[in-house]
Amino acid sequence: MVSQQLVLALETERSNSFLPSRSLMQLKGIHHIALNVKDLDRAERFYTDVLGFQVTHRFSKGLRHLMLETGNAAIALFETPNLKVEEAMNLVSEDGYLHLALEADPADFKTIIKELQTKKIQIDNGPVKRGNGESVYFNDPDHNHLEIHCDHPK
Repeated sequence: MVSQQLVLALETERSNSFLPSRSLMQLKGIHHIALNVKDLDRAERFYTDVLGFQVTHRFSKGLRHLMLETGNAAIALFETPNLKVEEAMNLVSEDGYLHLALEADPADFKTIIKELQTKKIQIDNGPVKRGNGESVYFNDPDHNHLEIHCDHPK
């Protein structure tokens, strides 16, 4: 239970801050989400062949990476072959909730699950009810935690 003193202190701090209560920024949304992968070619096959995304850009100068079009934002896959991320991903995803959630149409949800199974993708959890919809959870080949979610019409 939060003490009344703590609440009062937080309200006083906020009222004394120099930050406006409402941001003046006019952001359009999310441009891209960046994920680390050990093998860019393997990751590209997963995200294009399994999930159906399209490569829009390839970059070979500096850190080798590519951009995938997902419909409403992009995913950038950065090749980091020596980065050991499995333990860290499990920590922030199992103890925390770090994951990338992808949206599906409710009419396609069962077909998507069957396709994941046909393509031998291990579903770690689901389908499970989440809010006003359903979700399935699985990992990409580099242990990035993914969710496919659909909202059911009200």
